[in-house]
Amino acid sequence: MKRFFWLSALINIGLLAYFNIAYILPGKPEIKLTEIHPDKIKLLTQAEIDSLPKKAEPSRPIIEPQAVIEPQPVAMCFQWGIFSDASLLKAQKALSKIEIQATAKEENSDQPKRYWVYKAPLKTAAEAQRKAAEFKALGVDDLFVVQEEKWKNAISFGIFEDEQLADKLIRELREKGINNLEKTLRSNGKGHHSLALNNMTESDIAKLKKLKPDFPAAELKEVRCQ
Repeated sequence: MKRFFWLSALINIGLLAYFNIAYILPGKPEIKLTEIHPDKIKLLTQAEIDSLPKKAEPSRPIIEPQAVIEPQPVAMCFQWGIFSDASLLKAQKALSKIEIQATAKEENSDQPKRYWVYKAPLKTAAEAQRKAAEFKALGVDDLFVVQEEKWKNAISFGIFEDEQLADKLIRELREKGINNLEKTLRSNGKGHHSLALNNMTESDIAKLKKLKPDFPAAELKEVRCQ
């Protein structure tokens, strides 16, 4: 009987708590929505909009432009010679026309001999140019048609201080099918001069090489800049 009493009491207490839980536990706070009053809405003018505080933009780091360092052209120096008194003056005038500065230097009279490998002058300039093109097609690039009056239309292959190097070139040219070559000892007559060419650019060198046909006895070689 007591058990039934206590069981009924627990059931009643549970039902009471269940139906009054809103009063026992704290409720969520009520959020009251703000009422909108259309009659109080005001449209802003453009001036009023512009006067509103602006949102500050995040500052961006200033990137300094990097300086581009251009490579400086490498200066080259050459020695051109040997020239006789007459040919020296002619060479200096030719260099002046292409705006290349040169310093004349007098050489000792006991300068080493120079051996010239060439093909004898042909009858016409057209024939000489045609032959030169044929030789270039065989893989010989270091040649030119001589314009100097005494050797005009000859085809020059090179000038050497060492006679053995001249003979070696002749053998190599013959192996490529170029025959009837000649080797002679070149002399410039009285006077022995050379021209020092400093601070030469690639453009200067290209212009200088175009003068070689007019001075077949003069050797152009690169030297150490002083």
